[in-house]
Amino acid sequence: MGFWDRFKKKPKDDLDLGFPTEMKRGPITAETTGNENMRAKMDLVLTQMESMNIRMETLGQRLERLERMVQEIWTIAKQG
Repeated sequence: MGFWDRFKKKPKDDLDLGFPTEMKRGPITAETTGNENMRAKMDLVLTQMESMNIRMETLGQRLERLERMVQEIWTIAKQG
């Protein structure tokens, strides 16, 4: 075997990667696909709920700032 022989294409039968190239899976049934879809949907809903929670916190902070501003404007208007 020469130096350049290792770069030549080998037939697929001779190719040994040291690990199985085909994954062995069980049969795909409606139950397993349903479970995977349900998990994906639940993950999506959870992510959306977390996003909404962050939005609500942000809105709460903005509301507090607005209330303080209105209070300051009210006190300035009373003085003048």
